[in-house]
Amino acid sequence: MSQTPTVSLREFRADDAEAVHRWFNNPEATRTLMERRPSFSLEQARGWTENAAASAGEDRKYAIEVPGIEQPVGFTALYGLFRQTAPELGALIGDQVRGRGVGRWAERLTVTKAFEEFGAHRVYGRIPAFNDAAKKVVAAQGWQYEGTMPGHIKRDGELFDCEIWGVSPEQFFAAVAKW
Repeated sequence: MSQTPTVSLREFRADDAEAVHRWFNNPEATRTLMERRPSFSLEQARGWTENAAASAGEDRKYAIEVPGIEQPVGFTALYGLFRQTAPELGALIGDQVRGRGVGRWAERLTVTKAFEEFGAHRVYGRIPAFNDAAKKVVAAQGWQYEGTMPGHIKRDGELFDCEIWGVSPEQFFAAVAKW
């Protein structure tokens, strides 16, 4: 990457509901998620945002910010913290910045939090097999392909494979040190 985008993460706030509503109703933004909803009302977005802002339990969600754009441009998440098993990374990147390296840096910041702030012993991700962009991002961060779950995702009657990827702190920090 020739230029590093300026990316930061922050806790969600109530006024982020409009952005959340926009993301989850954008077919291109949700195309590569593990789960898609047929619709997502503003009221549902308010509830989602309220839960994300609570930072309680074993999941943490972060709003992604970039300079010059008033609302968050996407989010990252760590699901299943504080367990004996590794947390899962999740991300959604909005149209405004997709393909510009913002997701890559937001995921780097989030995985760093998993290891340094939460003491995770590893992080894993489930990636739809057709999501080449996500696989490229995690591979650049030292993640390793660990297997495929055939037909794990069902959408509109069609089955899609899901790949499992994972990374240890040693693999991750060695890879991102080269950026």
